[in-house]
Amino acid sequence: MSEKSQAIVCFIANLLPLYTSVSFEERTCALCLLDGTIVAPIVNVEVDSLDDDGWVMIYWQGNPDRKTEMSATLFASQAVLRYVELRSAGLPPDTYRNERAGLAEHFNHKTGASLYFADGWIESENTAMMKRWGARVFGVLASVLAKHFGAA
Repeated sequence: MSEKSQAIVCFIANLLPLYTSVSFEERTCALCLLDGTIVAPIVNVEVDSLDDDGWVMIYWQGNPDRKTEMSATLFASQAVLRYVELRSAGLPPDTYRNERAGLAEHFNHKTGASLYFADGWIESENTAMMKRWGARVFGVLASVLAKHFGAA
């Protein structure tokens, strides 16, 4: 069995309350608690540990007849994003980014692999400050104009 695949599946299984650990076909797998999908490590004894990228088999809704083989890190990236979205709902964007970065670092430490996230546009502090300043100036200006033209 691929050690990297197993490490990635174990990481996913610890993303409670979205996933949990389950035994499936005599392997430790991750079970999605939302839809019953099972994530199993790919068994391949011929894989050299240096060439091991980590692959998983996804059993949709736990059905052995409906399965997809895919990169373990790509699947884990999506699982981590869902987990972070759940944990940081309603919190400031910095909280989301910090949680995501922390989990990506922890994932790398535990599995030796890297997660893949799209780099969204992050507003600089200067841009945010200019927007706040501009909103205040516009608000004061609108108030003065309303008083001036409203009184006429």
